[in-house]
Amino acid sequence: MPQYTVVKIGGHVLFKDGELDLNYLKRFRNIISEAVALFDGMVIVVGGGALARKYISWGKLIELNESILDDIGIRIARVNASLLWAYYHGVTPPRIPETLNDAVNALPAWKVVFVGGFQPGQSTTTVAALIAEALKAAKLVIATDVDGIYESDPKINPEAKKLDEVPVTRIENMFAKNLRAGQYKLLDPLTISIIARSKIETHVVNGNPPDNILKVLQGEKIGTRIVP
Repeated sequence: MPQYTVVKIGGHVLFKDGELDLNYLKRFRNIISEAVALFDGMVIVVGGGALARKYISWGKLIELNESILDDIGIRIARVNASLLWAYYHGVTPPRIPETLNDAVNALPAWKVVFVGGFQPGQSTTTVAALIAEALKAAKLVIATDVDGIYESDPKINPEAKKLDEVPVTRIENMFAKNLRAGQYKLLDPLTISIIARSKIETHVVNGNPPDNILKVLQGEKIGTRIVP
């Protein structure tokens, strides 16, 4: 049976001060090349990042509703995915997968597939979990801008303790509140429910340096492992 992996890379990791971090992008491309050799295929889900949140904030100023704002964020994430696709494969990207079937069906031809958002009401982290479930992926890696999951937000509470392993039931209590378009939160309730029901091996790591992604795919114990 083929072994696949799924990586969610936050837009806030790829961009720094509103600009694309070119040094990071080059290293990330090399990491993908090394990581995909460990698996039969790899899906990389790209977030919208600060650019998406900026467009959403503008949309709020002109009183667009949440569904429209979500759709705008999805489009920005797909643009980010197009950029990474072109950079990694060296060709004009095909139409970025817009559904679960699109993403799964693109794998045999490309081996490394880049995806943005799917539909309003879903975060790109949820998209990554859905793809991982559909592929029965060996691992789901969520690469963000913190070292793992903490007992509380480490950006607010510097004394917060990082959890090396945490049961998914505890995660459900920690991230129980709903989100609105453009808000950033490490994990949302829908993502957690997918991880729980599918028992996906999930790791949350700091995506910077990108070597952390390769390390966890190779089996090193870094970041936080979510225990089903």
